[in-house]
Amino acid sequence: MEKDNPATKRSRDRDDKHHRSHHRDSHRRSDHKSSSSRRDERERSFEREGSRDRKHRESSYEEVEAKNKRKEREESEERGEKRAKVGEGNREEKRERRRFGDKAKEEEEIEFSNAANSGDPVQNVNINKQKKDAFQILKPELEVDPESNPHFDARMGIDKNKLLRPKRMTFQFVEEGKWSKDAEIIKLKSQFGEAKAKELKAKQAQLAKAKADINPNLIEVSERIITKEKLKDPIPEIEWWDLAILVSGSYDDITDGVLTEDKLKKEKITIYVEHPRPIEPPAEPAPPPPQPMKLTKKEQKKLRTQRRLAREKDKQEMIRQGLIEPPKPKVKLSNLMKVLGSEATQDPTKLEMEIRSAAAEREQAHVDRNIARKLTPAERREKKERKLFDDPNTAETIVSVYRINDLSHPKTRFKVDVNAQENRLTGCTVISEGISVVVVEGGSKSIKRYGKLMLRRISWAEAVKEEEAGDEDEDKPPNKCVLVWQGSVAKSSFSKFSVHECITEAAAKKVFADAGVAHYWDLAVNFSENEF
Repeated sequence: MEKDNPATKRSRDRDDKHHRSHHRDSHRRSDHKSSSSRRDERERSFEREGSRDRKHRESSYEEVEAKNKRKEREESEERGEKRAKVGEGNREEKRERRRFGDKAKEEEEIEFSNAANSGDPVQNVNINKQKKDAFQILKPELEVDPESNPHFDARMGIDKNKLLRPKRMTFQFVEEGKWSKDAEIIKLKSQFGEAKAKELKAKQAQLAKAKADINPNLIEVSERIITKEKLKDPIPEIEWWDLAILVSGSYDDITDGVLTEDKLKKEKITIYVEHPRPIEPPAEPAPPPPQPMKLTKKEQKKLRTQRRLAREKDKQEMIRQGLIEPPKPKVKLSNLMKVLGSEATQDPTKLEMEIRSAAAEREQAHVDRNIARKLTPAERREKKERKLFDDPNTAETIVSVYRINDLSHPKTRFKVDVNAQENRLTGCTVISEGISVVVVEGGSKSIKRYGKLMLRRISWAEAVKEEEAGDEDEDKPPNKCVLVWQGSVAKSSFSKFSVHECITEAAAKKVFADAGVAHYWDLAVNFSENEF
């Protein structure tokens, strides 16, 4: 075997190394090629899947479109059936109107049918709407669909069409007087036109409303029938109760008011007491109503509290229902942070102005309420009059007669006159030598005040003229005023209060005699304090 030289060996090694590197590069290229082919294959598979999805989506779109078309076709068929039913109803209505001679509506239907035969779809829709409004073709609708109810069971055999079917008219009686009223309205229309008929209809509606407002449970109350009292029978010769016990049947057996036993029927006299038959009074007054129970102070306070709580509860209930607005929170500077919280720190200046304006509004509302409750000058005057004077229509007239020894002083005379007029009293003052009489008439309040003036307030002993004080005799009694008589009368005898100065007693008595009360003067003259 030939031995290789070193150069040949090195060239062979170089060739082997080159071959190995080339093989390695080719292997790498093949790996790269395989990975790119796999990527291309994956992209092609994605494209195939996308095309299948598109085809599936297109097929689903076609199915939905076909389903919508089928639904529209069913709805159009259903509308056609409804139109056929409506047309049948319209034809039936026309036959009824033709049978009863309603020509005007028939001509209107002919116009509708002619317009419907024309090719304008908008006009046909309007005509159908007019027909529906004219004939009021209503289809009952359920408030709640049974199938939408989660507890609905279709196996129960409930037919929805039967539920939608309108109920038949039940038998109803005609109200009394209906046909006569209709005939009267037609007669008025033919005679006087529509105005008179409308007036009659309005009057009938008012009568019906008035009857409807009447409570049928109330018992009609009429005036009490007062039976006329029978005339009394003439006095008989002998009374019926004496006739049964007298033997002779007359009062001739009684002499000098004495009746012997032999002239009586003793068998008629028994231990029993015979009562006459009771007779009802012709008009017995009704019993007085029950008096209200008097409550103590504690009970009244408790009742006021209960009423206030009930009012507050009703107010809260109305606020809860939304009938009235809830009151605004009463915000003050003292409770600002407690009510508003964090809102108070956002704009404190503006908030303070709002709070002060709200407080001013509340104060003004309080003042306005007080002004609204305040009485007007006329109402205050009327209230004061009610307090000072009695009602002249209901109060009784009271008369007081006073006797005064001396009424010559102008100061006391002025007081007597002016106070009587201010208290709205009528009567007179008669001044004569040695005696003066004052008569006043009026209500109890005025008479009471005037009595205090005459008997307590005026100092009669000091009311003497200064020129007469020195010449006064020691035996002359002191000047004073006494109440002679006080009582009530049916009506007043005087129209106003007047003062009369008389020289003689006859002239003084004539003043009272002219008013029909001359006995007042006699009472005052003959009055003596020792009698009482």
